[in-house]
Amino acid sequence: MNRRYFVCQSAGLALTAYISPALARIMPAKDKMDRIAMGTLLYHERFKETNKKLSAAESMTLLDIPRHHRDKYGIKKLEFWSEHFASKDPGYLTDLRDKIKTAGCELLDVQVDNSPFDSRPCDLASLDEDLRASSIQKVKDWMDIAGFLGSKCVRVNPGTVKGTVEQSIKSYKELIPYAKSKKLTIIAANHFGIETDADKHVAIVKGAGSGLYTEPDFGNYNGAPTMYDSLARIIPYAYIISAKVAIFKNTDNSSVEHISYDFDRCVKLAESMGFRGTYMVAQWGNNGPDIDYEKVAAWTIDHLKANIKA
Repeated sequence: MNRRYFVCQSAGLALTAYISPALARIMPAKDKMDRIAMGTLLYHERFKETNKKLSAAESMTLLDIPRHHRDKYGIKKLEFWSEHFASKDPGYLTDLRDKIKTAGCELLDVQVDNSPFDSRPCDLASLDEDLRASSIQKVKDWMDIAGFLGSKCVRVNPGTVKGTVEQSIKSYKELIPYAKSKKLTIIAANHFGIETDADKHVAIVKGAGSGLYTEPDFGNYNGAPTMYDSLARIIPYAYIISAKVAIFKNTDNSSVEHISYDFDRCVKLAESMGFRGTYMVAQWGNNGPDIDYEKVAAWTIDHLKANIKA
């Protein structure tokens, strides 16, 4: 029997089992919007941390995001990028946690990269044991932050192409128990490192064992000749999916159109393979000043709703 590894989510909880895609339908969402989340990546041009042209007065902050996403899009599942954290001060983090709770939202994921206060290099696959050890410590520090905020997941990169699958697995095996102590699940996106090779990505996830899952990222494959084949390899191990869009053009009817790759095909592929988890709305790519990112967000949400099952 061809059985695949899937994660089904319901009421914010994860149920892990070896089940067929057909049986993944046993835990339907009440509404399609229950399967849609949004992070800060789509709004990276409106954060002074990732757009140095902005003044503090012009910038969004993480403190704005829970109410903004809820009121504008009806989205209550959030993702924060480490680049957008203003501080790791306990007072700031407490305020941020309170904003999430007051808005009736939940933090689904923290994406671990650098931040304004943490530029330490990170390579979990490194053959340099000192660098690998310091990378593990950096990730643990961010797990402390994510756990304090009540996040469900942390996105942790497997490592650079200079490293090895074996070293990456070794690192994750050290991190998984710590993540579990913080009630966190680790997810690994295809994010321009060793895991760009889908077979290595799967090998790392399977080698690390329970507690590590993929986060298939549509936009990070972005039209590569093997894009859809690569997605098909990593979707069976997915906890969430990054429904990342890239480049848009304006249309004659004052709307926008995605032109980088076939977004609908990606969603249909995931659904056909039995994925019934959460899709994270995200965007990366230089669209220029003429593209309205709120229209980009609306387009992405509309196309998700048109292709996913409740």
